[in-house]
Amino acid sequence: MKRIPFAGAVLAASVLGCGATAPEPREVEWVQLALESGGTLDIAVLRPESTPKGVVVAFPWGAGDEGLLLGLIDSYWDEAAPDAGYAVVGVVTFGPGLEGSGGAVMAAVMGWIDENLGGAADEVFMTGASAGGVGVFHAALAVPGRVDGIIAMPGRYSGDASLAVLADASVWMMVGEGDSNWVSRSEATAEQLEEAGVEVTHEVLQGQGHVLRVSQDALVRWIEGH
Repeated sequence: MKRIPFAGAVLAASVLGCGATAPEPREVEWVQLALESGGTLDIAVLRPESTPKGVVVAFPWGAGDEGLLLGLIDSYWDEAAPDAGYAVVGVVTFGPGLEGSGGAVMAAVMGWIDENLGGAADEVFMTGASAGGVGVFHAALAVPGRVDGIIAMPGRYSGDASLAVLADASVWMMVGEGDSNWVSRSEATAEQLEEAGVEVTHEVLQGQGHVLRVSQDALVRWIEGH
């Protein structure tokens, strides 16, 4: 496990120069999926301009409603990922609840990706923050063979299942140094992953708290490196 005390190389630092024009925001496509267990699930989709080469599946913080999901996407995934050719699929769900519903939710999400995003379905990365950083591990464990990488910012695993099935995936865990409860819990999860044979990098971001400031470009560089 790589443990890195992180001083801020991936902090967001995007400022428009004098006379520069902000790019037009991409349109979010909302799709409602039917669950095999009954009920429905809403996802928010951002597509790149060209045929997508991969997919980022994102799980929101907090209660996981539509507004919180859009906030997560706006913070980390609405620009650099689509610019690099990745589709973004955000899932409206309460992350910890995926411990029980992860199988049904991920069957619906991955089924839609397979049917609508073609070859991009062969390169899938999952991410979540806070509650979504808990849910991302439950989601990945529901479809372990489909996951190339996991970014938890912050995140932790709260279940009892073996993490060894994620051995083919890479995991990047980040947590703010001032987020004391999450530092210890994310470190414990990183140790579990390492013991299970998973490649994991754990970073403590200096000067940061619970809501992390991370460059979108840095997130995409990590994805493309794994």
